[in-house]
Amino acid sequence: MEVRFEKENIHSFSGDGELMLSILASFAQEESRSISENSKWGIRKRFQSGEIGTANKHILGYRYDEGLKQYVIIPEEAETVRWIFAMYLEGRSLREIAKALNGAGLTTVKGCEFAEGSLNVMIRNEIYAGDIRRQKCFMEDPITKNKVKNQGQLPQYYMEDCHEAILDRGTWAEVQAEIERRAASVNPTYPFTGKIKCGICGRSYTRRSSIVKGREYVKWFCRAKKEKGITCKSHNYSEKQLREICAGLMGTDGFDGGAFEESVKGMTALPDGSLEVRFYGGETKVWEMPPEPVKPKTSDKPVRKRPSHLFDGKIFCGVCGRRFGRAVSDTSDGGHLYWYCRAKSSHGVTCDSVNYADVDIKDIFCKVMGQEVFSEDFFRETLERMTVQKTGSIDFHLKDGTVRTYETLKLRSNRHEATSTDEFEGKIRCASCGNIYHRYTCYEKYVYWRCSGKSRVRTECRGQDFVDSNIRKVSAYMMGMEEFDGAEFERQIEEIVALEDGSLEYHFREGRTQTWQKM
Repeated sequence: MEVRFEKENIHSFSGDGELMLSILASFAQEESRSISENSKWGIRKRFQSGEIGTANKHILGYRYDEGLKQYVIIPEEAETVRWIFAMYLEGRSLREIAKALNGAGLTTVKGCEFAEGSLNVMIRNEIYAGDIRRQKCFMEDPITKNKVKNQGQLPQYYMEDCHEAILDRGTWAEVQAEIERRAASVNPTYPFTGKIKCGICGRSYTRRSSIVKGREYVKWFCRAKKEKGITCKSHNYSEKQLREICAGLMGTDGFDGGAFEESVKGMTALPDGSLEVRFYGGETKVWEMPPEPVKPKTSDKPVRKRPSHLFDGKIFCGVCGRRFGRAVSDTSDGGHLYWYCRAKSSHGVTCDSVNYADVDIKDIFCKVMGQEVFSEDFFRETLERMTVQKTGSIDFHLKDGTVRTYETLKLRSNRHEATSTDEFEGKIRCASCGNIYHRYTCYEKYVYWRCSGKSRVRTECRGQDFVDSNIRKVSAYMMGMEEFDGAEFERQIEEIVALEDGSLEYHFREGRTQTWQKM
């Protein structure tokens, strides 16, 4: 759509019109910038001459009197202000103070509830001590009208005793000291804080301390190493090492924190581990990282290599996708070889997969493939890989492209939950002696089910005990459900027979029988 300006005789679709619009827009922008600069100049001149003026007509505790040209105390609100500062000096947090004010039915000048952020600004406001600071923030660009905090870009003007103070000077000073004390306790500073920059990614170095065997170890490292998804190959330095390096470059016998603050402007950790130290006088010194000592080769020393195993690289986790590794259990029988997801041994990684004994995997493979005895040659010829699912089921991916699944629910013997299920009462029968299972509590927390025949005279029973939470998991699995449901259990299950080997035989009301085989 074409736009025509009759007064200026400009048509937007014409080439000359587009040029004229651009020129006029530039003039308008510069005029706006000029007006803004003139206004700022006038405001700063008034600040310099001591004219107070006001940015907020009404803040909590004060209102601005146009006739007097100064803030006047509102007594009711002033009491609230004094209460806030008194609570802060008592040691209360800003969250506790806000809760107390809101609980008392008090509100801000805008009628809103008090919040931590507004209170944090309020306790730092010098107006309550009778002073005013001008040009705390400024408009960075008159076009975008972006307001930014003045952190030294422009001069500030501090005027004392401009109006009647709500707080005396002593209370105001105590509050400001308490603010600094709390900030220092939350974020303590050290001589090297903010001084060391990474020469690889540009981030600052941060401090971390740890205690090992009662001894404290402190190191400084690039902050990027703490951020997720970022890898920085910069060197770490112990605090003791940094002190020795700086003392050597400054030419002092020992490290002096005060002298370091006064003389060292900044440090850069170079990619090779060297440190570049810049002094306030303009001088730059470099501490070079010494070369790593070359370890002599000991060809005569035998190298112990872990022997390979048939299952290495063949078992994968269906939960997180990581490979399974092998380990030996620490048991009284001398231990046995078992396989587990490697994510369980990775720092900060938790995988809810099950472990499998080496002999169990071989037995399952024989059942699935119809073999009487496990053969390593047959295993190599037929199997591509195995995937262990969350329930314990194993998918065997064969080299011919087919997949055979061993469907099961494998319980973790060391994971019990504090559950007690009334629906199991009178439902579990022992296959060894025919008696009904009753529940009992262990450690006043975990519920077990035990055959009542074990406590009877002249009754021989070899039935195993069951954890309540495990029966819930097996029952949900047999009913095809994610979680156990008592009503559904009553509707489907008529009886559970506990077999001698620890397996459970489920008798459904519809007439079918299904067995959960214990691994």
